[in-house]
Parts: sequence; C-alpha cells; structure tokens
Amino acid sequence: MLSHEQKNTLGSRDRVALAIQRQETDRIPKGEICIDEAVVKASLSCDKVGFDENLEFTNKLGLDIICLNPLYPEFNGDLPDSREVFWADLNKWSDTNLFRFVMLDGVLGWGIKVFGFNQFLILSNKSPLSFHSFIEKVESLNVEMVRRLIDAGVDGLIIADDLAYQRGLLINPRVMRRYIFPSLESQVAEMARGGVPVFIHSDGNINEIIPDIIEIGFNGLHCIDRNSSMDIFDLQQKYGSKLCFWGSLHAEDLIKAREPDCLQTLLDTIFTIASKKGFILGTNCGLFNGISWDGLMLVYEKIKELGK
Repeated sequence: MLSHEQKNTLGSRDRVALAIQRQETDRIPKGEICIDEAVVKASLSCDKVGFDENLEFTNKLGLDIICLNPLYPEFNGDLPDSREVFWADLNKWSDTNLFRFVMLDGVLGWGIKVFGFNQFLILSNKSPLSFHSFIEKVESLNVEMVRRLIDAGVDGLIIADDLAYQRGLLINPRVMRRYIFPSLESQVAEMARGGVPVFIHSDGNINEIIPDIIEIGFNGLHCIDRNSSMDIFDLQQKYGSKLCFWGSLHAEDLIKAREPDCLQTLLDTIFTIASKKGFILGTNCGLFNGISWDGLMLVYEKIKELGK
C-alpha cells in the first residue's frame, strides 16, 4: 500500500504510471483521449486555443493525462512522410506533470482513408499482396515516428484503430492474425524497446481479439463500450491481471449525471471498477462539441472529492 507521505506527493505522471502497472494509486487517474477545440473555447470563454488554454482547461478538469494527436500535411492520396508529421506543443507539455500519451493511427484508419471504406475491407481478398504491402508501409511510418517520439521522452503511446462496430470485427479475425497482428507486434516491440507503455484504442465489440491484444504486448485498452457488448466488469475479471482499462464513461452517462440518483449510481460503479486497480477514468469518445459539460464536471468533481 502507498504510505501517507507517498499519497501526498504523488503527481499525475506517477499516478498514471502506477495505474498502467495495475498498482495502487492515491486516487482514480483521469484522462481524455481527445479534446475538441470548441469545448475548450466554450469552457474558458476564449476565442483562440493554444498551449496555455489547453493547459488551463486540463487543470480545470483535474486531468492527469494529455493526449496529443498527430498533425499531418495535406492528404495527397497516400501515406505522409514521417518527417512531415508533428504533435503540437510536444516539448511544452514535457514541462508539466501530466502523463503525455501520443497517438498514432493504425492500418485500418489509414487504409480506409487511402482506399475508401468498402475497397479496403475487401482488399485482403482481392489483392493479398497489396494488402500486405500497405500494412508494411503503415508499420514503417509508425516505427519511424515512434523513434522520434521516444527520443522526445514521451510517457506513453496509443495506436488508434477502430477495428470493429457494435456487433463485431470489421475484418475477419483470421485475416487480422495473418496480416495485421504481426505488424502490430513489431510496432509494439519497438515501443517496448523505448521503455514506454502502449495502449490500443478501438471502438466497437473487440471481445474476440482481446487475447491477441495481450499476446501482441499492449499494456492497455482505451474505450470500453457497453453498447457494443464490452462489459468492463467481465473484462476486468478475465484480463485485469494483463491490461489497464481506460474509459467507460458514455455521453449518455453525463446527461443522466444531472439527476442525483443517477449520479450516485454512476459514482458507485466507477469506484467499484477502480477498486480492481489498473483503471483510468475517461469518456470513451473524448470531449466533443455538444457533450454534456455540466454532467462531466459533476462526475469529475465528485470523483476528486470522494477519492480523497
């Protein structure tokens, strides 16, 4: 157990690191995978959003994580050169105590952007060589960026790829295991050599491939969508010794949180989940324009108050 002195001195970066290692923390760590600029503007009543505004907003919510999304050059129909990709204020965030997660896009996201949704989903059958070649290109791009990011001292990495929809996987799991997962394993191995934990983000029902995700070497999973049959309690029971789970809050939870009884039920659920360790609280979708801001603040303020 953490000593009283440790609890009083634990910072955000250490708090998140302990959660990823599935160890005891002084309180539930909180983080959002993305924050829409419009949300920051509305919250702070400001006209522009830069580093200072994002930091103020993050502190206002009491977040422990900043998640930085890649900024790409104008899309020309193919993958960018890794040297053209950057993450806004990456170095400035290192001067804060926040845990810096950096996002990388996965093969499905890039494939759908380059080929189109339907064409990419049938590419493995239509042209296995083209499918495999494209996966290698995405892997090469990500590995090059990973090396830069590790040199920059980031705290964690996320491969974001929506592999599924509500009912199941977008691509046959046999195809994933033959082509996609070996590439992911190489990327995760490169990240592990740099000593940083790596999460995978995916919407939808990915229950079928969670054992594969663990075998590949991922440390955590973001987005646990109960509307897609992703039950956080079941997942913790089966895989809680292997994975850290990040998310679980739905947009509808924040609307219902305005009602005292619903808020209390939600808080009870959150603390039950957190009692198993290896948990980071956040929304599954990130903060977008139109999300119930007052509901979110109620939840986060109560978590902070009761977590003491």
